[in-house]
Amino acid sequence: MIKTEGVGKYKNFLIKFLLIVIIMFSGWIFLRPKITDIFQMRKNLKEEKEKLTKLTQKEALLESLDEYELTTKTQFLLKILPSQKDVLLPLATLRSLADQLNLRVSSIQVNLSEINSSNQLSSIGFSLKIEGDRESIKEFIGKIRVTYHLMKIEDLNFSLKGVSESETTLKIKTFFLSLPKEIGKIEDPLSLITPVEEKVYQEVSIFSSPLREEFAPSVPVGKENPFVL
Repeated sequence: MIKTEGVGKYKNFLIKFLLIVIIMFSGWIFLRPKITDIFQMRKNLKEEKEKLTKLTQKEALLESLDEYELTTKTQFLLKILPSQKDVLLPLATLRSLADQLNLRVSSIQVNLSEINSSNQLSSIGFSLKIEGDRESIKEFIGKIRVTYHLMKIEDLNFSLKGVSESETTLKIKTFFLSLPKEIGKIEDPLSLITPVEEKVYQEVSIFSSPLREEFAPSVPVGKENPFVL
């Protein structure tokens, strides 16, 4: 009888406790996804704020750069180290350089076996045989070092053909640099020109080409009448 009264005494308390536990457990089951979403949203919001901060810094840095200077340097460097393989242009450059020095080009041969690619840097090898005045040949070799495309003399053979004339065979390699296929993530920091790279640019700024620049006709645009003199 005493045991029955003890159970009855705590029965209401146990029922209320179980109801509270069931309600809390049910609420946790239903609210857990929402709570997870809230924490994920807070995490995403924090990441977006960090990206926005980095983008703002990049924008300020880009605005501080000289667009004309960057464009000019980029165009010039692409002449020295082109992004596309072009066999004819360096050969035409060498032939034009030889013509200016009154040298005769007796043969030109592209070495297809020497077309190499390593990561983004590629190279094409070819052989060139020239004849003429010995001093002019020396000048020709010297000008190759400051003529674009970027070229490297791999091998050089002289043979005498008279008192002042020589026949020279050169093995030359010209280089190409492919542009990146990806521009990177927007939050990545900008790659600025280092002092070493600026020094290299100053060293190659003396490069030139014996070829004439292509003539691009200028046509009036807008409201101007191109047929009125």
